[in-house]
Amino acid sequence: MISTSLTLRCIGRRADTHDVVSWQLAPVAGSLPPVLAGQCVTLHIEIDGQSMCRAYTLSSCPQDTHWQVTIKDVGRVSHHLHQSLQVGDEIRAEGPFGDFNLTALPCEQPLLLSAGSGITPMWAMLRDELAKRPEADIRFIHSARSPQDVIFADELAVLAAVHPGVRHALVLEQVLEEAPPAHPWVGRLSPDMLKELVPDLLARHVYLCGPAPYMAAVSRILAELGLPAGQLHQESFGLPAVTSSAAPVAAASDHFWLTLNKSGKKVKILPGQTLLAALEAAGERINAACRAGVCGSCRCTTSGDVTRQSVATLTQGELESGVVLACSCTVRGDVAVE
Repeated sequence: MISTSLTLRCIGRRADTHDVVSWQLAPVAGSLPPVLAGQCVTLHIEIDGQSMCRAYTLSSCPQDTHWQVTIKDVGRVSHHLHQSLQVGDEIRAEGPFGDFNLTALPCEQPLLLSAGSGITPMWAMLRDELAKRPEADIRFIHSARSPQDVIFADELAVLAAVHPGVRHALVLEQVLEEAPPAHPWVGRLSPDMLKELVPDLLARHVYLCGPAPYMAAVSRILAELGLPAGQLHQESFGLPAVTSSAAPVAAASDHFWLTLNKSGKKVKILPGQTLLAALEAAGERINAACRAGVCGSCRCTTSGDVTRQSVATLTQGELESGVVLACSCTVRGDVAVE
């Protein structure tokens, strides 16, 4: 699917929780490009004269006539959108992109696991799957801090009531002691909870999205319960961790040198530090929308000994010519960037 640049107009704005807002966006001209439920778009804005961008998963599904983004008020770009993007405003977008969807990763009996704003691709995938297969057997477990922090809570309850094949549960860290136990699952998602909520876990494919600590913890739980690695599909936004299996660095040093070929400037880059982090620390500007090796906006050409944590959107030819995604690339020696 080809990524497209287009101008969108905000046609609706809705507060979902105390710190989460959904915007409905329609094209100023023409029509929206095809999209798969679970994919992302990059939104471009200007803050204090500086162009900035950020990738967001669409919470709308392909059957909708508009795109919807659902964003928590965290980070500079997200905060700016909360403060400024109103009905009637226009915004530039690129996309869609991403392979975290039930079309690329199909499954007859999916288990959707999410936490916080990680619910956005799950909500899109759930609605899209039910539009195609109204009787689909789907399990959906969402974790949140409190009842007030659950995004799409009412809509999810209505959808589950209409589709008997959908069974969902909320796992809440905080529930008022004096309130009636409307939510029996309190604390954090545990192996016992999963075994009780999804007895046929090992027969399902699991789709996981949420904050990095949640995803790491749940991945460990699933592995302990015996879920084959090939049945786990993940989406996250944040800098990928360097794996312990990575090859050792080329020399015993506390830093390497990163040379910017166009300017001749040299900056320090630490072992394990991403190329993006080193460039930004040195005051260099670089497009970086998703910061998770998904969107491809931070691609650049390098020469030197590098380790890629993600090769999403890169062709074999680009890989052979040294193209990397700066947000998910580390170095094992001195390196140069075109």
